[in-house]
Amino acid sequence: MSDAMIARAAPRASRRADTLGLVVATIALAGLGIALPALGVSGYVRTLVYYGAFYLALGQAWNIMSGLTGYLSFAHGALAGIGAYGLVIAMNADWPMGASLAAAGGAAVLASLIIGATSLRLRGAAFTFATLFFQELMLLAVRKLPFAGGPGGLVLEQILPEWIAYVGMILLAAVATIGFALLRRSRLGIRVLAIKGDEDAAASIGIAATRLKLVLFCVSALVAGLAGAVHALFTASLYPDVAFSVDLSLIALAVPLIGGVATASGPALGALLYVGLREVLQLFAPSAHLTILGLLLLAVVLFMRDGIGPTLARLLRRAR
Repeated sequence: MSDAMIARAAPRASRRADTLGLVVATIALAGLGIALPALGVSGYVRTLVYYGAFYLALGQAWNIMSGLTGYLSFAHGALAGIGAYGLVIAMNADWPMGASLAAAGGAAVLASLIIGATSLRLRGAAFTFATLFFQELMLLAVRKLPFAGGPGGLVLEQILPEWIAYVGMILLAAVATIGFALLRRSRLGIRVLAIKGDEDAAASIGIAATRLKLVLFCVSALVAGLAGAVHALFTASLYPDVAFSVDLSLIALAVPLIGGVATASGPALGALLYVGLREVLQLFAPSAHLTILGLLLLAVVLFMRDGIGPTLARLLRRAR
């Protein structure tokens, strides 16, 4: 083997080892999280772990679409809300849980097809405003729909053990993280990153940009819809102003941007920082945590454009 071939193979082997390490670490952390109840850990800590997994799943859903393509979406909170309402409506109609989860994910995917078909040809701020309009449109629609409970919302009629939602959310976050890591390394991921770099140039070499973006949006919506559905099992009650709050879309966007956009580990770091920050602020400024989150996001964008995770990794490499 020539020196040139060895030089090309070395980075490839390193990236493969990094991906394998991330997969192993994700499985180990998910297993530890699932084992916490058996280890006698308090309910407060388990709730923090649950919400960390919830925000991680939402962040990875946003990362699959917006992180890889560069199309800034504010629709993921609404997609999670659609999944939540889809599950509760189906289970209240005596559907099995598996079928209800499938219906919730399918409803979110269908919504993403509608959004994508109408807005993915837009770019920049136009696409962002289109997704924000969809978020507000869903809130207005659910308030008016009788089968969705109207302004009063819905209550899950079945009483389920808390561990179902707890374990389900951890597994979903782990699968979404591993799936993103594999997607990022795949040929499809490379083609999508070419769209992010220069969409016109990617189209000129035969990459079907709109089709790829629509596929990613559907996969992203599936993860967001399932996250919303599992969260509905956890809360057991839904209110339109909460389920379709733009705050949830902001968190889904902020978690990967803070931790490291377009990376598999970035949303995990972002979710950890956000949950920790929120708990601290509950003591000192309970109504200002989203304002502080916005300031943190602004600081990251200004001084760490790749996110905290990649910036720390780069500083560590320099120190070595």
